[in-house]
Amino acid sequence: MKQKVGIVVILLGLVALLFAFKSGFFKSSQDGYADQKLPEVVDYNFHIKPILSDNCYTCHGPDANKRKAGLRLDLEKAALSELPENPGKYAIVAGKPGHSLLYQHVVSDDPKQLMPPPD
Repeated sequence: MKQKVGIVVILLGLVALLFAFKSGFFKSSQDGYADQKLPEVVDYNFHIKPILSDNCYTCHGPDANKRKAGLRLDLEKAALSELPENPGKYAIVAGKPGHSLLYQHVVSDDPKQLMPPPD
């Protein structure tokens, strides 16, 4: 169980970093690249959870009335479960980001597929 939690934390960390890079968090005003250094240790609660909270939890968090697509990312078991609207597909496939629909949506160039949505 601890190994699964570790894998999920690492995967969410990578997703959070992708969100940060895609949103321009690391761009400088001069050349478009990072002026800031990454921390030596990435802390889930301090570095990752706030990014997920700002970008994902509105539609995929604890509020059942706002949740979309039946996907809940704030709970490990729910995040790793088969998607109810898409049998055989998973938002997060532990250890295989290329098979994870969440990863595919975060890095997509298609505005219809991109998560979070451009609007």
